[in-house]
Amino acid sequence: MSLILSEGGNNAVEMFATRIDVQWDFRTNTGPVLFHFERVDWDRSTRMVNARGYDRTVPQDIGLINGQYTITDPFTGEESVEPGWKLMALIKAATERVWDAETAVPPVADTDEGASA
Repeated sequence: MSLILSEGGNNAVEMFATRIDVQWDFRTNTGPVLFHFERVDWDRSTRMVNARGYDRTVPQDIGLINGQYTITDPFTGEESVEPGWKLMALIKAATERVWDAETAVPPVADTDEGASA
């Protein structure tokens, strides 16, 4: 299935997974991914959305670790096939970065500055 449903001039109707829920089982490194698709009618030149609406949710066990995924470079269009464990590692690294940012202890200001001994 092509994610582009129709095109005409600057206008396009496309399917986008506007929300993706990864339901990860850390014990087995498996779990389903829920792809929430919306049909979006938009003007590519102005980037204005004319209409959008929920289409469907597709649950899929994507077999992340053992899978192979074709990735297209958004700038050059060059394609490469990457092993699934790289995607898993990127998701885990992003999760760790979010956790570290949210749980960082702010520095404590030294309130005794300028106090005489």
